[in-house]
Amino acid sequence: MTVHQILALDPFLNNQAATTPENLTEGRLNVWRNSLPAQSAPLDIVVDDVPLRSAPLDGRGPDNVLCSGQRIEVPERRWDWLYVIGCGERRVRDVVTWHFSNGTVDRDQLALSDLWEGRSDFGEDLALRTDVIHYPHHVQARIGITLWCQRVPVTSRKPLGAMSLPRNPAVHLFAMTLVGRQAGVDSASDPQIRGSRP
Repeated sequence: MTVHQILALDPFLNNQAATTPENLTEGRLNVWRNSLPAQSAPLDIVVDDVPLRSAPLDGRGPDNVLCSGQRIEVPERRWDWLYVIGCGERRVRDVVTWHFSNGTVDRDQLALSDLWEGRSDFGEDLALRTDVIHYPHHVQARIGITLWCQRVPVTSRKPLGAMSLPRNPAVHLFAMTLVGRQAGVDSASDPQIRGSRP
């Protein structure tokens, strides 16, 4: 049986990707301060039977994690995959660092396509595509922003206790879900996610 653990990213949200026409200057999705139009609801999608859920994208505050090495503790067990909703400023390749309960560390590659081009360069599934893009001082039609669903393998079979995100300001993450197999104990009662900022 497959087990899913949606990670609570609220303590780590440090960047605003969505804006309304009234607060365009608050957008920080890339170095040009572009942003996506606010959405009426959080992203709530299922890819490969894996649920992913973002913070509200209502344009009222931080809604994504700009990666700066954040360490996120996770329910301790063997996991197989980390699914993410995210995007890159241009195409990006970096690593997620796994911290195992026995003290060892491993890394696996995270690759995300560009938020601008709308083309999947690394085999991602589409999570969101808008038909306009927000600039700090105007709304531009016929150009959109794309968010992607990507997955990262946890290649080591040791119980995982935490992960560290890349130190890369070009990587934006909106949702994360760990996927593993049932191992006797019901993971529905896993403890609340804890973590610390770098």
